[in-house]
Amino acid sequence: MIESSLTILDVIIIIAYFIFIVWLGAKFKKNQKDTRRYFLGKQNIPGWAVGMSLFATIISSWTFIALPGKAFKTDLQYMVNILILPICAFMASKFLIALFRNKIKLSAYEYLEKRFGIFARIYGNLAFLIVHFGKMAAILYLLSLTVSGITGWNIFVLILLIGIATILYTFYGGIEGVVWSEVIQGFLLIGGGIVTVLFILFTFPGGASDLISETINADKLKLWSFDFTWTNQNSIVLIFFGLNYWMQKYVSDQTVVQRYLLASSEKGASKAIWISSVLIMMIWVLFMSIGAFLWTYYKFQPGLLPETLMNTPDKVYPYFIGHQLPSGLTGIILSALLAATMSTLSSDLNALGSIIYDDYYNKLRKNRNDRQRLKFSRITVLVAGILCVFLAMAFTSIQSMADAAFDFVALVAGGILGMYFLGIFTRRTSPKGLYVGLAFTVVAILYLFISNSGMIKSYRFISINTLWIGLIGNVITLVIGYLTSLILTPNYSAEPGLIIGKSHNNFPNVFNQEK
Repeated sequence: MIESSLTILDVIIIIAYFIFIVWLGAKFKKNQKDTRRYFLGKQNIPGWAVGMSLFATIISSWTFIALPGKAFKTDLQYMVNILILPICAFMASKFLIALFRNKIKLSAYEYLEKRFGIFARIYGNLAFLIVHFGKMAAILYLLSLTVSGITGWNIFVLILLIGIATILYTFYGGIEGVVWSEVIQGFLLIGGGIVTVLFILFTFPGGASDLISETINADKLKLWSFDFTWTNQNSIVLIFFGLNYWMQKYVSDQTVVQRYLLASSEKGASKAIWISSVLIMMIWVLFMSIGAFLWTYYKFQPGLLPETLMNTPDKVYPYFIGHQLPSGLTGIILSALLAATMSTLSSDLNALGSIIYDDYYNKLRKNRNDRQRLKFSRITVLVAGILCVFLAMAFTSIQSMADAAFDFVALVAGGILGMYFLGIFTRRTSPKGLYVGLAFTVVAILYLFISNSGMIKSYRFISINTLWIGLIGNVITLVIGYLTSLILTPNYSAEPGLIIGKSHNNFPNVFNQEK
């Protein structure tokens, strides 16, 4: 069992920062008097702050722990998927911001209802709810894993305590508290990564040059793999996975789309996208490099790392934070991770609350006053947080969260990106054609997943890497949905204002208007 390595100074820093974050969230409590303010604030947050918040929301503790773990176990090839990010950012800033800011009040899935009907909206928001429950649980688990690796404290107790604290902070904070706390955590994430890399480089025997050369010789900085097959995780599959993953983030993820609405102008929202994209790319490089360097750091100093941790890569960086960094610095980085995770969880909980409120409650309880609506939204956050805690406890048996998270994203939400693309870029795709495409997609994804798992091995048609499945699902939705629309509804044409390239009015204040 790992003994606690925290000093009194570390504990004081952690407690002080924890109190500060809770205070910051509670500071905005007095502003949360209605659902509009709770989910959208005053819609005048500066673009740079929205960008930092968006960056921190997407990154979280998954990057802090899982990416170093993946690089420690293998190499830097997972980093290839971020190369497509600038293209996705351009698409979002050029085409999506104006469309969403003019056509939705709060929920990203309101667009799907306007374009394809209520079933499309339900399909989209259920996929979001499933994916983000998993994401929140993974984030909470990874934070607790980190603290457990540093202190030796029981991981289940940590999940429970951190989860309760986060739920309480989120319950009152609203989107404004979330954004400004994420601004702080974004700076801390960047600073923590830079400090870690510098410490590794300059405390390694022989210095930075020896560390880098040994890491290169061990092939730990390998970025490309051109030995293409449909089953291995090569550079080609990672590039296409990145295209599918990042476009889906910018097009259909409520935590991202919600931030398009927070800035006072389209220009501010576009600025936020580019700031977040640059920071995401930088942080991926930084934290995957940490994992590769840690492999060399411990290989040439084997006595520093317990041998049992070599086979649990997600625990290596947490152990390094607690046992190699000096007193005080450990407390600062651990505080940054704690604040980052709590802020990201707050963002996801707030987005989940906005979806359940706008997509369901607001439709079923139209005559409720704003006090009742705000009460329901907060109860939703509370229930979602409790479920997240239990799911995080179930994640403790997973070996590599990087692999698990990528597989999960590839399988869930089949066809969502294809559905948005059909709606945004084509006028001839009809609801009937889309639903046929989605039916084919669901069947194909289930078949490929079951086939790859070996459950129906004797009937296997093709064996592919799991990361291809999400992209294949979106392609099927695009092709089948469009062609079926031409056949079944040859005279169909969508409303011009719902298609990219058509003129849009300035962003209206429609939160309290009827649809």
